[in-house]
Amino acid sequence: MLKKNKSIGKINSIYLAIFLMMMGILFVDFYGVIIKSLGNTYPMAQLTMFRNSFAVLPIFILIYFSGEGFKIFQNLDNRFLFLCFLRGISFLIMQLAYFIAIINMDFATATTLSFSSPIFIVVLSLIFLRDKIGFYRWFAVGIGFMGVIIIMKPASSIFSLYALLPLLVGLSWAFANILIKFYPEKTSTAKINFYTLIFSFLGSLIVLSVSSDYTSIQSLNHWTLMIAIGCLGGCASIFFIFAYRLVLPSVLGPFEYLGIPSSFFLGWFFFFESPIDDLFPGVIFIIFAGLIIIWREKTLALKVEKNKKLHQA
Repeated sequence: MLKKNKSIGKINSIYLAIFLMMMGILFVDFYGVIIKSLGNTYPMAQLTMFRNSFAVLPIFILIYFSGEGFKIFQNLDNRFLFLCFLRGISFLIMQLAYFIAIINMDFATATTLSFSSPIFIVVLSLIFLRDKIGFYRWFAVGIGFMGVIIIMKPASSIFSLYALLPLLVGLSWAFANILIKFYPEKTSTAKINFYTLIFSFLGSLIVLSVSSDYTSIQSLNHWTLMIAIGCLGGCASIFFIFAYRLVLPSVLGPFEYLGIPSSFFLGWFFFFESPIDDLFPGVIFIIFAGLIIIWREKTLALKVEKNKKLHQA
């Protein structure tokens, strides 16, 4: 009976994690739609500042329900703050690059190219984590790179430098994920997110002040959308974190690619875009590369777990 209850609990955790992952993807896509709709009215630095300002609301809710309270202000050392600074700047770069890309490109095309992050994670793992990269993962990197090249079409007359920005999004996201490995295991998610957001917000304020480009909010509707940008982005981050804490990343990884068809549908529905010819067949290469990397990570994790059990026996 105990084993049966554990199995049911594990299945329920997987379902919950998949649900949270899908909600996070939808939230990111919807706040991307808002950004694209406001992008011709307000400067990028201003949109980024509002995104980081109101993202604190979901994090405060997380802090409250996690019981962290004033604990997030305790045990702050230079290493922790420096890591949060690096993650905050990574997220700031990612936001600016993503916002500029989706405004100047088809929504689905920009989103698809940003899914190059698994490729960058492999390379950055080699550089920063001294991870040994075998044939399968290098093969996946090559396949994914081919997919990116096919979509970007760098040798054609329709190539635009804006197409490089989603790659910067993928690189920044990969770097932010690599940095997580350098935090102590006992450091709470709420604490990491809170200080990461502080540095993202401060960075966005500096960018806004340097650009000296600010447009007054034109209506109550726009104020509502500005608040929604931050709340959707903040909630999405929390959903992703909880999803990946419930189950292994290798289980959830394939579901991330649901962001590609959802972004295609939203781009078609809101902006009348249908870049099928631009996406295929490159999108197949990118998804295939990501799935290879996820599969390989899963097999390596299983090997490590088996070795631990053998040593404990």
